[in-house]
Amino acid sequence: RGHSWETISGDLTRNEDRNQFKVMGKYWPSNAVVKDVSTSQWGTIVALAESKLKEGLIYVGTDDGLIQITEDGGENWFKVSSFANVPDYTYVSDILPSRFDENIVYATFNNLKADDFKPYVLKSVDKGRTWSSISANLPENGSVHTIAQDFVNENLLFVGTEFSFFFSVDGGSVWKKLSKGMPDIAVRDIALQERENDIVIATFGRGFYILD
Repeated sequence: RGHSWETISGDLTRNEDRNQFKVMGKYWPSNAVVKDVSTSQWGTIVALAESKLKEGLIYVGTDDGLIQITEDGGENWFKVSSFANVPDYTYVSDILPSRFDENIVYATFNNLKADDFKPYVLKSVDKGRTWSSISANLPENGSVHTIAQDFVNENLLFVGTEFSFFFSVDGGSVWKKLSKGMPDIAVRDIALQERENDIVIATFGRGFYILD
C-alpha cells in the first residue's frame, strides 16, 4: 500500500549523449540556456501500464522512443527500440495492455517535437516483442496522445489525437471520427467508466466531455 518501495526499473535508457545531436540545426553545449528544460530528458518514463491478466507483466515507454517489458515484476527487462514506420526517438505517448488477451498490447507515439504530426498507433500480439501499425485511415495531420479499449468488446478501440477523438469497431482496421457536438481539439486522455457505461474524454483547453 505504498509503505515501502523498491526499484524495478533496471537500465531503461539508450546510453546516448543528447549533446551529440543537433537542435535547431546546430550542436549546443550542455550549459546552453534552458537546453535541458525545453527538451526531453531522455530515459524518462512517460508511459507505464501493467497487464490486468498477468501479474508481473509491465510495460514502460520513455521519452526517447523505447518500450521495455518485464514479465517478472521488474527482475528482468526486454528492450525494443525499433518500430514499424515510426522514426527513432519518437516519444511514447501511451501504452495499453489488452483487457482480453495477455499477449496483446497497444502503444501510441507522438513526434510533435520533430515537427511530425503523423499518427502512430501500433499493436503487438507477442507481449511487445514485435509491432505492427494499426493507424490505418487516421488523418495524416493528427498526432496521437492516448488509446483505450472497451471493457466489453475487445475490437472497440478509442484514440485521442491532437485534433479529435476517433474510434474503431474492428480493432484498428478502420477509424471513424466522433464529430457531433465536439470541436476539433486535442484529446489528451480517455477513461471508461464501467459502472455507468460512460466514456470520459479529457481535452486541452475545453475541459471534459462525457459520452454515454
